[in-house]
Amino acid sequence: MRNRLRRSAWQAIGGAAVAVVLISVSSSSEVHPQLTSSVQSMKQEANSLTQRIAALNAQVQSISSHYASVEAQIQQLQAKESSVETAIAQKQSELKKLHGEIVSEAVSLFAQAGTDSQVLSVLQDNPNSSAVAQEDISTASSTQEEAVNAYEAVQQQLANQQSQLQADQSQQASLLNLLSAQEAKAQSAQQQASTELSSVNAQIQQMVAAQLAAEEQARQAQIEQQQIAAEQAAAAQQAAAAQAAQQAAASQSQGQGSPSPSPTSVAPSPAAVAPSGYANPIRSIGDLQVWRIDQGVDYNGYGPIYAIGDGVVLSTFNGGWPGGTFITYRLTNGPAAGLVVYAAEDINPDVSVGQSVTPNTVIGTLYNGPDGIETGWADGGALGETMAMSYGQFYGSNSTAFGSNFSQLLSSLGAPGGVLQNSPTGSVPGNWPQW
Repeated sequence: MRNRLRRSAWQAIGGAAVAVVLISVSSSSEVHPQLTSSVQSMKQEANSLTQRIAALNAQVQSISSHYASVEAQIQQLQAKESSVETAIAQKQSELKKLHGEIVSEAVSLFAQAGTDSQVLSVLQDNPNSSAVAQEDISTASSTQEEAVNAYEAVQQQLANQQSQLQADQSQQASLLNLLSAQEAKAQSAQQQASTELSSVNAQIQQMVAAQLAAEEQARQAQIEQQQIAAEQAAAAQQAAAAQAAQQAAASQSQGQGSPSPSPTSVAPSPAAVAPSGYANPIRSIGDLQVWRIDQGVDYNGYGPIYAIGDGVVLSTFNGGWPGGTFITYRLTNGPAAGLVVYAAEDINPDVSVGQSVTPNTVIGTLYNGPDGIETGWADGGALGETMAMSYGQFYGSNSTAFGSNFSQLLSSLGAPGGVLQNSPTGSVPGNWPQW
């Protein structure tokens, strides 16, 4: 029925309601742009800190690796020093032997030359003295001269090695101290960056929470504005329909036929509950007119409309439907438990969102308006949409598989089924209840 021609009064009122909705949507789309910008800035800062921490971590690892390498070199130098010390001990033993040879040679020369020989100084003084060795070199044999030269060469070599080892060790120790200082500095910088990152992440979480709260507040305000606009449009439409009904009644009273019964002349009737747990929702509609099957099933008349079964009301208004009424409730019993039923268009709602209903609950009153009513399966996940529309089955006036299925449900409860316009378009899901 949504594509029927509407009266000029509804068009004017509906246009005003749409304008209100558009204004509210426009205002909610600009919720806290500064907050959004701040969150993006903080995220960029967090990313920069993360990269900085990674670079510092690589630097610490490099320093630690260099530190380990220097320690290994020091261990090698210490091993080399130990080896040199062993060599020194061996050379000192050789020197002692050389000293014995020099003394022996000196004694032999002394025996040949007499007591006035200078060789006597070798026996009296320290044989390690190079001066004494030089003094007696002239009198020593070639063997003695070679021994003294060897002694001096070994002594000089050992002194050079020991000096070099000490210098190397001092240099490596200084390098270790430098590396330790660099590592401590890098670790401190890394810790500082990690602390800053934790602070930034905490601020981001707070800003995102504030942003979500602001968006939710704006969304709730938008929903309230839409509902107010829909209620105003429905009230205006109801007033226009009442005026039209009065005019029709006046015309009929002047000889154009007997007037239609008023909605108050139809008394509610108790539910005749079927084995499925459901009851005919249009059992009390007066002057019931059966129209086509499209997204759901179309009827007209006047009087109370009931819930099919036990359920919970999800919505009562939607500005996209004629009259602004779109009552939906989720069934909680029977084979269709969990599915959502809708009744829309020329209805005055008698329930509120969140209310529990039964087959004896009047959810609204049909006021015999220009569009009648449409009832069928609604999409519980999309406010104001039918299952037929969500599944792409409805093109404007055709019968759909979801509409045909709901018509079969109504027929099983004693209500007249709708009129098919064509072979139903599409199909219902495999697990959908059949009637």
